[in-house]
Amino acid sequence: MSELDPRHARQVAEHGTDEEVTKLLGKMTTADRRVVSRKETIGYMFFDGSAGFNIDGQKELYVDSILKIGLSKQSLYNVFAGVWDVVDDIVIGGIIEKTRTRWGKFVPYFFFTGIPMAVFVSLFWLLPLFFSPEHVNDFDFIPKFIAYVALELLMETVSNFKGVATSGYLSTITPYPSDRRRLLAVTKYLNLFYAGLPNTLIEFLLDFITNGLIKASPGRTSADMIKWTLMILGPFTGIVSGLVVMWYSTLAKERVHQSIEVPRIRDSLRVVFTNKPLLMYMISNALASFNTGIGTNNYYRWVLFMTTFETFAGIPSVFFQPMGYAKYNRLSEKHSTKFLYMVSHTVPRACYVPVFLYGLLLKDGSGKRFFQNRIPMFPITAVWEIIYATFSGVAAISGDEIRNECNDYIEWKTGYRNEATLSVASTILCKIPQRLNSIVSPKIKQWIGYDQVAYTELRAQPEPAQKWIFAMATVFPAVLALLSILPMFAYKIDKDTRDQMYAELNARRSVTAQRITDEEA
Repeated sequence: MSELDPRHARQVAEHGTDEEVTKLLGKMTTADRRVVSRKETIGYMFFDGSAGFNIDGQKELYVDSILKIGLSKQSLYNVFAGVWDVVDDIVIGGIIEKTRTRWGKFVPYFFFTGIPMAVFVSLFWLLPLFFSPEHVNDFDFIPKFIAYVALELLMETVSNFKGVATSGYLSTITPYPSDRRRLLAVTKYLNLFYAGLPNTLIEFLLDFITNGLIKASPGRTSADMIKWTLMILGPFTGIVSGLVVMWYSTLAKERVHQSIEVPRIRDSLRVVFTNKPLLMYMISNALASFNTGIGTNNYYRWVLFMTTFETFAGIPSVFFQPMGYAKYNRLSEKHSTKFLYMVSHTVPRACYVPVFLYGLLLKDGSGKRFFQNRIPMFPITAVWEIIYATFSGVAAISGDEIRNECNDYIEWKTGYRNEATLSVASTILCKIPQRLNSIVSPKIKQWIGYDQVAYTELRAQPEPAQKWIFAMATVFPAVLALLSILPMFAYKIDKDTRDQMYAELNARRSVTAQRITDEEA
């Protein structure tokens, strides 16, 4: 869109006809500007990356094989944690929804969550130091289990404060959709490298240890080396992330004003659950949250004994990865957010089906099935990684954009924003299946014959367990992804509706900003 000439705008405002003034206002309210500065963009990139700058991908290995919490106890904890998670989400959402400060509605929670999260994360990864070797190796030692539960709950609570605040903040950082999409594209792409760095580093170290490139000795077993690798990198990433969150809180700005009146929580919940597009998105998101708890990383580690298998197979995909990030704004001009979301979240997962059939049905010269051998699995994994990388940018941005679109849709329909309530409602609907997964997942491991310490002792999993691990890492996610997308066909915000919504919202927001200025005066 061409830039508005201020001199021409003033002339029209003073001397133009009603028709000319209306046309000028239409151009002004649909204008799309860039208001997020370069410094703030860089800060947001590191802030967004702080959520992934950790080694949480190794938490299952740590709890199973290093801290040695029994599978039955893990399942028991997850029952209680599921209830706690829902209750504290509701309380946190209510607190944040009513917050009004000179720094904004969400920014204060960034400042107050950084240091506590760093402390709790560090203590969690250092737990084996607080117990004797005998108690660490005892799967049923109660004090160790209590300490594990306490730190998990503390991390969960602080993380929920930050998560709800972050989700709402993103829709207020700029009122202009293309500016927000540009910010997301740059952030999501660069954080493929920054946020993923700790897990990539630790995966290489684990492969070096389990494949004998870093030698064990009588006084330093492979299990000891794995333990110290986790205990050093875990606290380090927690401290770095906490400091980044605190630093960004000094840069963050909220540019979409909240209504002066604070909405009641009951009214906010009613609005969320009576808007059909929002409800369809939340149901779809909840269905997508069902899983077995066993993914491709588990398969690469437990069956192929190569945690970095995906990293090496994904090297050709590096050339395809930027496409979705670079083209998203252009794609959004032609297609609705719903369309981009549905396609990018289903096509890559549907491609898991041929991967599963290839690995299970074909055998190598020694009689082993392809899925048990790195060499035959490498080319098909590389092809899948290329497909995944091509869609990954669109999936990453559309996932955030559709939530922002839902927040803006509520404002368009009701006149006020309730980002925190929407975030909590959506999160609760997702956390119910997630918590069911966490309760059932340890039981699934028991049913398929999974050996908790086989990996650290460099032993293969039993043959039946290997088949189930491969199936749960491939064909199960494909089926669940296809089922989860069905509710999105009833999500009725098409491209024309979206464009009309933002044109009207921009006009309204200028009035709201003036009201707030008048109130402050």
